[in-house]
Amino acid sequence: MKQLLVFMLLLLSNQLVAGSKNKMITITVTPKEASIFVNNQFVNYGLAKFQRPKKKEMVAIRIECEGYNPIETKFYGSDIRNALSFTMQEDGFYRTTAASGLVNKFMTIDIDSTLYVKNPNGKVDVSKAWKLLHQILLNYFEEIATTDIHGGYLQTPWHYKAFQLSNKQIRTRVTVRDISNPDKIAFQIKVSSEVAGAMAARHGEFTNIDRIVKEFEPMLQELQTRLGKVHSL
Repeated sequence: MKQLLVFMLLLLSNQLVAGSKNKMITITVTPKEASIFVNNQFVNYGLAKFQRPKKKEMVAIRIECEGYNPIETKFYGSDIRNALSFTMQEDGFYRTTAASGLVNKFMTIDIDSTLYVKNPNGKVDVSKAWKLLHQILLNYFEEIATTDIHGGYLQTPWHYKAFQLSNKQIRTRVTVRDISNPDKIAFQIKVSSEVAGAMAARHGEFTNIDRIVKEFEPMLQELQTRLGKVHSL
């Protein structure tokens, strides 16, 4: 009699557990703009539902949102939960960089007339502009990697920056070409900005990105205003 009672209680318990499992699982995400993917298929933003997998099966869940670290997890059919809730963590990369349409392309700066001298023989002396250029860049870089006033070429070393709460790394470099001639005194300047994940960065596998570390934003402004006038981008 006691064994029968124990059996009946176990059976009732299993039925209650089974009954408590909804056929549909609800996912809620903060922020609500986050994209929710189930088995690599986009479902919805911020709130989504998917069918509970069979007991020995599982579904893959991925959540993405610009400015936040992605979330990847799995949900198994044996899981008794009926709802999942996620709060995404801000990506430090986006907090400390800014979008920019000026990076990774040359902009032409018409040099201010106070920063060069045209000699009687027709040659142009841009040493004042070259000196000011060095002053500006050395406020942001520890050194100049290559500088040749006669060849009209300058380049800084790469400046690397990693971020808290992010696996990304960004590097920044400035390249300058003197394209002056007797009719036009101008420098071409390019601020290169490249990003890589932690593993790719170790192998030097960076790619261009239209963002810049915020500490370099004043440098962009200085290069466009202190040397002269932006002619073209």
